[in-house]
Amino acid sequence: MLFFLISLAISSFILPIIIMIARKFGITDKTDERKHHKQPKPLLGGLGIFISFVITVLIFVKYTIQIHHLIICSGLIVLIGTIDDIKDVRAIHKLGVETICATIIALLGFRINLGHFFGWKGFWFLPIDIVISVIWIVGITNAINIIDGLDGLAGGISLIAIASFSIIFMIFDYSLLEHVSLILMGSILGFLIYNFYPSKLFMGDGGSLFIGFLLSLLSIMYINVDGGSASIFVPIIILAVPIFETWSSMVRRATGGYSLMKADTGHLHNKLIDKGHSPVAIVSIIYFCAMLAGILGIVIAVGNLPILALIIMVLMVAIAIKIYI
Repeated sequence: MLFFLISLAISSFILPIIIMIARKFGITDKTDERKHHKQPKPLLGGLGIFISFVITVLIFVKYTIQIHHLIICSGLIVLIGTIDDIKDVRAIHKLGVETICATIIALLGFRINLGHFFGWKGFWFLPIDIVISVIWIVGITNAINIIDGLDGLAGGISLIAIASFSIIFMIFDYSLLEHVSLILMGSILGFLIYNFYPSKLFMGDGGSLFIGFLLSLLSIMYINVDGGSASIFVPIIILAVPIFETWSSMVRRATGGYSLMKADTGHLHNKLIDKGHSPVAIVSIIYFCAMLAGILGIVIAVGNLPILALIIMVLMVAIAIKIYI
């Protein structure tokens, strides 16, 4: 809990300074037909989240080569996201940097060891592990970015997901994962103080990409350290809300003849706004869905229930399709 409180304090202290800097240099999110805020809002909230996270990790977490790789690669992700917040970067270029970072960190050991789960052995399976891990890392990294559409939405969903993982880490005494997740929780909550409706600050791409990147790595580390037959399904269930939004966005854009990398107004929160719901009500509804997914993930992890996980995943897909339609 100390890790959480320290990172929360640092984040809460840094972010007002970030707001002043962003306003002074005009680093704001401008309004357009896709967005729901009426006035430009300061960006760079993600920079404050990252700084708080790194400072707390360096002070309180044992510095290992694994932590070193995590900080360096996540720093590169924050850098490309922050550059995009200041001066737009083409989506294909961001995706390229994300893929490079994901590949590097997968080669450094942050990868899903599928051979362990299926009893496969041999060096030939390594490329498959790397490819699947890179797809997962890039997918979850962008999933948080895709849901970042309303005040408090991306930060709140991320906080719920990380809290769910933290409970699992505490129950099984995965101390390193527990400490890192608690630090990330504190950094995000400090940001949410300024991001809840009506927001004073946005996390920007620097924040959403950083949080998504860390979530993907924490889930991979959990799968490998747990090794239970249900563990490979747990992150999918806990992250069901951002995964659904990403999947539905790709399907919608592909079937509509649009670029997969071009933002649109077809997200669930956009549809709910079109039906007359308030931003606060919409965020609350999506929070509830995220909390339900988190609780189910915890139950499956603690009970090691792979069959139940598969059943829930099928039901989630069916419900999500019904909601989307």
